[in-house]
Amino acid sequence: MVQDRVEGNKIYLTHEFLATMLGAQRPGVTTALQMLEYRGLVHAKRGEITIIDRIGMIQLTHGAYGEEEQSHFSLASV
Repeated sequence: MVQDRVEGNKIYLTHEFLATMLGAQRPGVTTALQMLEYRGLVHAKRGEITIIDRIGMIQLTHGAYGEEEQSHFSLASV
């Protein structure tokens, strides 16, 4: 959803800030990003996350990325 609000595929956020936004612990964010990297969906480095496969990310949510978000950002066909 952050990518919906920025231009391009790069998101400039630290693991610490993501953890704060999500109400999670930083090590959990790091583990989650590593798992997404392993699947080839993102590439993460210090303070920067690059979305490589947006369609794969949406499919991974199994519907949690809702129709409202998709239609609002013209992604309903994804």
